[in-house]
Amino acid sequence: MAERIDYQIEKYSFTELNEPAQITQQWAEVTEQCREAHAGVEARLRLALQNVDYVTSFELPFRLLLIRAPQLIASARDEMPVRQKNVIFNGKRFGCVYSLNTELSAIPDEFQYRLSTRIRRVDAAGNSAAPFQQIAKETKAPRDRLRTALENGLQVTVLDGMFWFGIQRMAADIQRLRKSGMRIATAETEVFDTLTGTLRRVPVYRAG
Repeated sequence: MAERIDYQIEKYSFTELNEPAQITQQWAEVTEQCREAHAGVEARLRLALQNVDYVTSFELPFRLLLIRAPQLIASARDEMPVRQKNVIFNGKRFGCVYSLNTELSAIPDEFQYRLSTRIRRVDAAGNSAAPFQQIAKETKAPRDRLRTALENGLQVTVLDGMFWFGIQRMAADIQRLRKSGMRIATAETEVFDTLTGTLRRVPVYRAG
């Protein structure tokens, strides 16, 4: 397994079609605070809940690079009065909005998200983002992208899945692939990204 992978983020645009300017500004401030403080995952989530009027289950992994967002939300409920509302993402996916506000009726019922990135992936073995980008171009469904990457011998981290395959919950997709009969080995590797400015260990998967 790769000892460390660096993600040099040159462009990272995650947008919602009808996002109010106030929410956009709040997210910009939270992102900057997280970067300046090199905040860990729990701290990033707390900052978002405390400073953004509402956050969605779809955006949390992409905005804050959270790899276990549902578990983190569950932990946050022990400390904060997190309320939720069921909504729809990109016309078909069901999820939730989370907020510390008591009134949620003004929050939209549907959200349309788009992610646009330019990211350099660097590891000691010289592997780049190119094969991940090629798979994303040729294959549409996120889980099919993951299967193809593993079948092609790639080592795939949760951030690879998020950045290039559009996968929010890698562990769930890995579990489904294993149930289909695919043998997949799991390890951990260190990753650093310039979006959060943090170095941490995350799961990495390969066929085996």
